[in-house]
Amino acid sequence: MPPKPTAPPLPVVLADGEPLVRPYVALWERERDELDRRRLQRERRRAAVLATMGQDYAVPLEVAV
Repeated sequence: MPPKPTAPPLPVVLADGEPLVRPYVALWERERDELDRRRLQRERRRAAVLATMGQDYAVPLEVAV
């Protein structure tokens, strides 16, 4: 039985003998950053709404910055 064909490996660009970041890592970081941005925006909105009602909201430090 012939061996199963495999997909060619993704190209790796070397710099000083070390591989640079692969495209899928960059995509993952972009998606993660987008999710973080949405979460922080949601927390800011929640804090703003509660502030208009005169209630305190324990805002995480990363949201307050």
